[in-house]
Formats: sequence, C-alpha cells, structure tokens
Amino acid sequence: MSSKDVSTALICKNILGESCFWDPRINSLIWTDIEGKKIWKLNEKNQSLDYNLPDRAGFILPRKKDGFIIGFPKHIAISNQDFSSFEKICDVEINLKQTRINDAKVDPYGGIVFGTYNEDPDKINRKPIANLYRLAPDLSLTHLLSNITVSNGIAFSQNENIMYFADTPTGLIRKFEFTHNFKKLQELESNMTFNDVGEPDGATVDINNNYWSARVRGKCIICINTKNGKIIEKIDLPTNTPTCVTFGDTDLSSLYVTSLRADPVNDAAGGNLHKIKTETKGFKQLLTDI
Repeated sequence: MSSKDVSTALICKNILGESCFWDPRINSLIWTDIEGKKIWKLNEKNQSLDYNLPDRAGFILPRKKDGFIIGFPKHIAISNQDFSSFEKICDVEINLKQTRINDAKVDPYGGIVFGTYNEDPDKINRKPIANLYRLAPDLSLTHLLSNITVSNGIAFSQNENIMYFADTPTGLIRKFEFTHNFKKLQELESNMTFNDVGEPDGATVDINNNYWSARVRGKCIICINTKNGKIIEKIDLPTNTPTCVTFGDTDLSSLYVTSLRADPVNDAAGGNLHKIKTETKGFKQLLTDI
C-alpha cells in the first residue's frame, strides 16, 4: 500500500462525473457529467470547456474519424466535434423502461463494448435486468452478458485478449477471454472482490496490465495485480465517491479520477476532477472505427 499526493485538477462540481479518457487527437481529457447532461474537456494548459447535451450521456468515446460516440440513455449516437449535432445509430433496450446505457470502452477491433444499468431507485428490490453488448464497426449489435444490475469496470488488457467487467453491487471484478471480434467470450476464474474498500466503478489498465479500479463509496482507487488478484496499491482520495479513472497527460503517467457529488455538505470534493502522478503509465486510448 502507498499514499500519493492527490491534487484537484478541476473544481467542476459534476453531479455524476464518468467515462473519462485522454483523447490523443487533441491532447485533452474528456468526460461526461451524466446527470448534468454535459461533456467536459480539460487541455494540457488546464483550460476547461463544457458542452450542454440534449440528454444524459452514460459514456463518450473517440472515433478515428472526427467526433465522438455517445451513449444516451436509450440510444447510441455519433456526435460532431463541438457537440452541436447528433446522429442516432443504434437503439438500446427501448422496451426496458428501468435501464439506461452506462459504462463503455473501445475494444481492440474498433468496436465498442458497453453495458446498461437498472436505475430503479428502489435499490433493495432492484433486479438484474441490465446487459452487456458489443457494437461492431458495421453497426451490428451483439449481446454478450445478461443478469446484470449496474454495468461498470470495463477494461481491456493489451496483447492478452482479456476483458474485465464489474457488476457494481456484486463487488466482483470479472475476467473474460475473447476471440477475434468477440465471436467467443469465455469467463475465467476471478477472486477480485474487495468489499472493505467500496464498490467497483470505472476502471483502466496500465502498461503492466494491472487493473486500476475507482472504488465508489470507498474513498480510494486501487491497483490490482491481475495475475494473482491481489491489491498492489491503494490511493486514498479526498472524496468518498470516485467513479472512473484513466491515464492522461502527454506521457500518460497521470491518473485522472472523476467523481460523484452525492453529499456536498460532508463531502465537498465529491463531483470534482482529481489527479495523481504515478510511477507507471497507461496505454494510448483506442479510437473506434464506428
């Protein structure tokens, strides 16, 4: 375990900051405030911009072409660079009123893997009706997993064909091996459950294929050795509700952490963007062919 200096990268007071990534096309951090219906951008000079959206965005991802892919509650759209136009490309779970699109990542074959989230406010009786999908570059939609409540923690190792995924309420970070274009998806054994440090939310993988997990309601992020499932490092944060983590800056050696503004009185740092200088690095962000 270790403790590092954590700085506030931006006082943005997001209601629900999520889906952060370092965009190599413009050398800026991009993320979404889901409940605020905004996209945020922070460049290398620490200058920020925010853009209003027509609806909540569970995820945002970069394209090889101009613009972004955005997961609105019930559909996926292509956005232009300044978020002034949106082209719907795929409807999702339009017959399930309780669910919305949530976490997503670009996969190694240029598609995106994304999951849904049962946002029924009655959490005690909330049912696992959400799912995990893959949207291919040709816009074909494949169902990957079911029996999910809150899709989170999607991340891909490099050169190993391993995908990680977490259904937040279960606490377990699951591990899957996949074949080319996800023709097969096989679950592998995983012991990555850490209930004493919050619940698994957004995640990323570093150059050593260690898995970094934002621990919502756990006031920390943790780094997990994916070979033995043990925590290598735990970094405490000023907020109880970190939501997503990614490597950023030009050399990809800084960790950026978004957060949830759940309790402004007792957790004033909740909703802000935090930054940690690390001794490792992340991988360059994949761009989707969609």
